Amino acid sequence: MSETAHPDNTARFTGLAETYEKFRPSYPPEALAAVRAYWAETPGVPRLLADIGGGTGISTRAMMTALAEGGGDVWTAQVVEPNDDMRAQATAALADRPDVSVVKGTAEALPFGDGAVGLLLAAQAAHWFDRPRFYADAARALAPGGVMVILYNNRDLYDDPLMAAFETEVETSVEGYWRNYRSWNLMAELHALDWARDVTEIVHPWTWRLTPEGFAGLMLSRSKMTPYKEVHGEEAARAAILGLAHRFADAEGMVGVRYNTQAACVRR
Repeated sequence: MSETAHPDNTARFTGLAETYEKFRPSYPPEALAAVRAYWAETPGVPRLLADIGGGTGISTRAMMTALAEGGGDVWTAQVVEPNDDMRAQATAALADRPDVSVVKGTAEALPFGDGAVGLLLAAQAAHWFDRPRFYADAARALAPGGVMVILYNNRDLYDDPLMAAFETEVETSVEGYWRNYRSWNLMAELHALDWARDVTEIVHPWTWRLTPEGFAGLMLSRSKMTPYKEVHGEEAARAAILGLAHRFADAEGMVGVRYNTQAACVRR
């Protein structure tokens, strides 16, 4: 069973929406262009993007930009988000996008008719889902030839000196915290789906340069950091992370966070 079976998984993001929108990275255009190319191999499916657990709309905006750059197709999108704060932030952030709507819903009971969706996206979210139920409903909602993408910006938790030091700090401070909390064999899981074809993994390495303040904001936007803030207090937690980031800042006062963006794609 995945972490989503716990009833607090939706509530854990309450109060984080503004920080999440401000500090979370988008997704590299190169990775999303590869997703678009994968999707385009099957013509004729609906031009509806469904972003499940879409949070504040960061992944929706990035994917819609990539799809538009493909030329010719007019897409609409729907952000499906169960948390009220995150959904309100997404509605505000997407207010100038009449082609995008934001609705309350869950991964396990998708608010779409049978075969209605051409591209079903879950970005930084699938580890919270009851994934067997999600996969079953995804198969129902996707059009024949439609594509499901599980997308992650995965930080390098061991070989990146800054991230390794940060994770050690949290593991030392918070009982039960483990940096690999969302690790599972995603590709094996997708290969095992009886409805999935053309199972493909796209991986794009990149480094995000940001200020120490931005790094502290990024780390504190994570729901998994709530126990760390409870242990130290909000201000002391921020000061500790900021101090750690300053230790790794370069001559320009910036730090780099290494990512491997992973797009796991399957076709209905």
